Amino acid sequence: MTSHLQTIFDHYSDTCRPVKVLELENFTGWGTHLCYRVTAEECRVFCLRRRPEDQLSRQQLEFIQAVLWASDCEGINWLPLPRETNNGKGYVEHEGFVWELLPWFAGYKTPFDEPIRPGQLFSLVEAVATFHRATESFPIPAPAKGVSPRVMERNRQWQNWVREKLARLDTALTNPIPLHVEPLPAHSGFRTFEVEVVRDEMTELAKRFLRLALDQAGRLISVLARASRIAVSHQPVLQSLYRRHLIFSDENRINGLTNCSNMGIDTPAIDMAMILTHIAHWESAESIQALARYRKIRDISDNEYYLMVALYHAETVLCPLDKLAKLFLPNEPGYLAAPNVAQIATLRDELRWAIEQIAGFQKR
Repeated sequence: MTSHLQTIFDHYSDTCRPVKVLELENFTGWGTHLCYRVTAEECRVFCLRRRPEDQLSRQQLEFIQAVLWASDCEGINWLPLPRETNNGKGYVEHEGFVWELLPWFAGYKTPFDEPIRPGQLFSLVEAVATFHRATESFPIPAPAKGVSPRVMERNRQWQNWVREKLARLDTALTNPIPLHVEPLPAHSGFRTFEVEVVRDEMTELAKRFLRLALDQAGRLISVLARASRIAVSHQPVLQSLYRRHLIFSDENRINGLTNCSNMGIDTPAIDMAMILTHIAHWESAESIQALARYRKIRDISDNEYYLMVALYHAETVLCPLDKLAKLFLPNEPGYLAAPNVAQIATLRDELRWAIEQIAGFQKR
């Protein structure tokens, strides 16, 4: 273990002192955090995560951790509750980074090219409903009811896309200069000759997806404009329900959510919309059953239901556009000048999924 990591573990009790530390390679991620798998005495395993200090404000980080600790007190054990330091904090600040010692969730992730099993979906929805019930009374430093901040943000973003960014992306995608994609080491599983194939597949899907997004312009403006006038109850919500963050057990139960950095105060309809956007096909038999299971634990008002559907439509279009902007629009925040082939392959699979979703709600 390096002296750098030794300094971090000096802030924790001896029961966390590592026997082995393994830096994890995350070729598919788009973020800037770094993770280590830490094995301590008696075979205890943790995840040590490092993030730049400016990625989250201290106020936001402490809000997230307060919600996680409150959830743990309610018996919710699938969220990444940080280990307390010797001085009672949930993180360590060191040399421009914030470090958190988190639980290691055993299990597996389900990629976009594999269907989510009904048991996984039902377990996830019931767990999210339980979280929403448990945090309804959590004290929040904001009005308890109002317009959804997420809806307002997505409304502004979509109007910006319609005004000029869709045209810019269209121009970039038809540019004859190919996107530069970095290969990966041999142990990553991606062979060098696959780079151009994966890049070209993703680019063709991006062009097809953009045509569908353009067709949705008027509909989304109308849906989001109406949603921006609806007031609903606010409380802590996860806003991190992406497939890449979900760990399932061999019994198809939700074992863990690996990242809660997007947690905020908004309507629970957001989390249900994310499940529909990234996990389950809307109006499939499984998603209808999942919604019924959610309602057995926590009811959904008519306004929340409308916002859930509106956000599902918006997120299905905007989530892939957000990533495409980082690849093809150099002036965008987070622009990737040299993405690697694993990032491109993941986006390719996400575009396929989004195209299927849009084709489904175009028929309604």
